[in-house]
Amino acid sequence: MKINVREKESVIVISVDSSVLQEHVPMFRERLNDVLAKKKYWIVFDMLDANYISSMGISVILAVKRKANENGGDVLFANVNHLIMNLFEVTELVKKLEVYDNVEDAIDALKRRMPNQ
Repeated sequence: MKINVREKESVIVISVDSSVLQEHVPMFRERLNDVLAKKKYWIVFDMLDANYISSMGISVILAVKRKANENGGDVLFANVNHLIMNLFEVTELVKKLEVYDNVEDAIDALKRRMPNQ
């Protein structure tokens, strides 16, 4: 699994090139912690090329969201396929995670929340 981290309009966009499986979680956590260590708290997960997230992967994402929220930021999702959306619904994460059709809409939503925007 490769993790691409890029900045677009003051928002960090994180995309993965495959599913987030149990064996990927340590690397996934490390990369996300690197982002947070740089005090980047406005994040969009682009799930275009992912079709599954393990339970450990979800726990990492929720920890990142909690840390971002504690520091005045937020985490949104874009390009979520029906399998991951079903997972979000079954686990009731849809109540905690915002999902957008594309990265641009998610970035726009975050920019409206940012101070001085």
